[in-house]
Amino acid sequence: MELTYLGTATLVIRVGETRILTDPVFDAIGSVYDFGLWFTPRSWFASEKRYETPQRPASLGRFDAVLLSHDHHADNLDMAGRALIADASRVARVITTVAGARRLARPAGKTDAPGRGLGLGARAVGLEPDAQTRVGRTTITAIVARHGPVYAPQVHEVTGFVIDVDDGPRVWISGDTVLFPALAARLTQLRRERPVDLAVVHCGAVGFPRALGFHRARFTFDASEAIAACRLLDPKTILPIHRSGWAHFQQPESELRDAFAAAGLGERTRFLELGGTLEL
Repeated sequence: MELTYLGTATLVIRVGETRILTDPVFDAIGSVYDFGLWFTPRSWFASEKRYETPQRPASLGRFDAVLLSHDHHADNLDMAGRALIADASRVARVITTVAGARRLARPAGKTDAPGRGLGLGARAVGLEPDAQTRVGRTTITAIVARHGPVYAPQVHEVTGFVIDVDDGPRVWISGDTVLFPALAARLTQLRRERPVDLAVVHCGAVGFPRALGFHRARFTFDASEAIAACRLLDPKTILPIHRSGWAHFQQPESELRDAFAAAGLGERTRFLELGGTLEL
C-alpha cells in the first residue's frame, strides 16, 4: 500500500492495481467558501484555502473509488473535486454517508455547490456505520464519526473508514470527527479485532469562533483528542492530515507536532509534506 498526501484530507491510495482517492480538494489557493447554512451571516462560517494542491485532477488518472467523509463542506469536496467525481470515466464509485450518497445521486442542477446533486445515480454508495463494501483487493468499512457538537446541523452526516487489504495492512481513516463515546468504543473494538497498521487522523481543531452559539465549538480533532484516539487504537503508524491550509483550522500545526512528540508518539508519527508518500 502506498499513500500520497495532496493536502487537507486528500490522499491517493494505491493497493496493487486498485486506486482510491479520499476527500478530493483541488481548487486554487485563495478560494473562499461559506460553511454555514443559507440563513447564517457569511462572516460566521467563511473560510479560505491557503495552499496550492500539488497535483491537478487531470494528472491523477482513474480511481476505483473515492472515499468521502462528507459531501457538504468544501474542505472535503470542493468544486474541482465535484467535477472529478461527476466524471464516470474517472471515478467508478463514491463511497460516503447514506445522506451524502442520496444527495450526490440526484440530478445535477443548473448551478453547482457543495451538498447538491451531481447525477451520480448508483455510483454513489451510502454506508451506515459498520456496513461494508468491496473495492478491488480491499474491504471498506464505514466507521462512526461526529462532525462537531451534538447540536450542530448535519453533525452525524459524516463517516470514517477502515480499509482492510486482503493479506495486507489495516488502515483507519477518522474522517472529520471529534472524539465521543461511540467512536471511543469502536476504536477499542477495532484494536481487539486485529492490529491497525496505520491511523489517518483528521486534525486542525476546526472551529468558527465568530459564529453565535459556536464560538467554543470544535468540529475535528485537536491534538489532545487525536492522541487519545490513537492511544485507544494503538496503531503502528500515525498519519495526521487535515491539519493546516484553511483559515478555519484553529490549532497551528506546530502545536500538533509538539503534542505528538510530548506524548511519546513521535517515532511512530509521520507528517507528510504536500506530495509526500508513505509506503506500508
